[in-house]
Amino acid sequence: MHSSFVNADLVECFLRFLPDFQCLASTILTSKAIYNVFQQHPRSVVRSVAYNLIGPALPQALRFVRCKNAQLHYKPVGELLGEDDIQKNPVLSSADITSLVGISTSIQELESLFSWRMKDRRFKTSQLSLAESTQFQKAMYRMSLFSAVYGRNAHGSAIGSDSDQEEIDSALEEAKTLRKSFFGSLSTPELRDIQWVETFLRGVITRDYGVCFATIPPEMYGPESSFVLYCAPHRVIDVFKRGLDCITEWDSDITEEILFYNDFIIEPLTSVLVDRTEQPLLPVSQKRPIIDEVVGEHDRCSQCRSDTVKCLDLWGPSNWGYLWGTPPLHSITQLLKGHVGANLADRAHYLALLCETPAEELIGGLFDYKTPAYSTWNKADWLCPQCLEKFVRDHLHIWYLGQKVKRGDVIPNNCWYGYNCRTQTHRLAHAQKLNHWCEPTRGDAPPTNV
Repeated sequence: MHSSFVNADLVECFLRFLPDFQCLASTILTSKAIYNVFQQHPRSVVRSVAYNLIGPALPQALRFVRCKNAQLHYKPVGELLGEDDIQKNPVLSSADITSLVGISTSIQELESLFSWRMKDRRFKTSQLSLAESTQFQKAMYRMSLFSAVYGRNAHGSAIGSDSDQEEIDSALEEAKTLRKSFFGSLSTPELRDIQWVETFLRGVITRDYGVCFATIPPEMYGPESSFVLYCAPHRVIDVFKRGLDCITEWDSDITEEILFYNDFIIEPLTSVLVDRTEQPLLPVSQKRPIIDEVVGEHDRCSQCRSDTVKCLDLWGPSNWGYLWGTPPLHSITQLLKGHVGANLADRAHYLALLCETPAEELIGGLFDYKTPAYSTWNKADWLCPQCLEKFVRDHLHIWYLGQKVKRGDVIPNNCWYGYNCRTQTHRLAHAQKLNHWCEPTRGDAPPTNV
């Protein structure tokens, strides 16, 4: 492109509207003329692209990356860079840009996950309005800053490897004071946003505990969920994709840090709320933070029509994929009837098949084996946790038998005791000789395994 044909103002305007830094880098390398225009306005163009990438939460994001890169560990909130630092120091360094790009992808993925679970269960991509998105992202960047300054990466600044108990106790008290002061600098609505996002993130982490079709209440969250937030809240998206094993720092046998990470965010936050004479937990009767409107708020279970189950706890084809990522094999096996989950001949193959079958494919596949008792149930139904669990329990063994047939296995005669047979669990020859993935024709009624 020859420079005489380039309208510099138009090019500059175009560069300012690019969505991310990868597009910016590709564009300015297309011609010398465009590169020269960029060189005339590098700071303003970079700042505009940063805003396009992050959105209105850019001040919070920039505060996080700058404090993190400066390693401002265990500093009082008054000594941290402020959210107005973008006005005081508007020039973005290469380190700022690299860090913004790195964190923004995780935050955007978490926003889509938040939208899927908290606003519109029909879509995996974010359906949040601009105002909702901004509130969510501000809360995430503030939590990330809190973790960077007072979390695990900063732990070495609080105590040394040779610290005695008195020093540890003193450091813990100082940490509690600093953490509470941080949340004390935020308004009550901002704290409520963080509180709601914290509950959401820990709920995502609990997926790794096992298959549970109902929402696990916060009081049941384990220390692992606090530890992930202690490391870095944005890493929850990695836990969602790959399970808790991706948090390599976690070791349940190491407990010396537990007082530092247990209820890492929620304890100092609720302490500030109590000091302000606010209720520590948001009353159920009040509107949830961030989300202005829940899509399908008054929907009911397609089968039992229960009015006690909220719409976001209904399950259908569009959100089955949330139920589990890395299959918690022990809990899925417990959904099998009788003792067939411990069948000596098939157990290994059954577990391997579960590992390679996504949740949406498995549950959708169960509908291909519907029994007559479920003739009115459809794959498109929205089911409450109780109905979905009942459906899975009544069809999981049939589905697996179907997978064996598809594999080309020759299915032997049925054992009289079917899935209730105990012999299949301790005599390999018997487990191989007869099919146990079937209804019993003799013996007691099947146990529920609840």
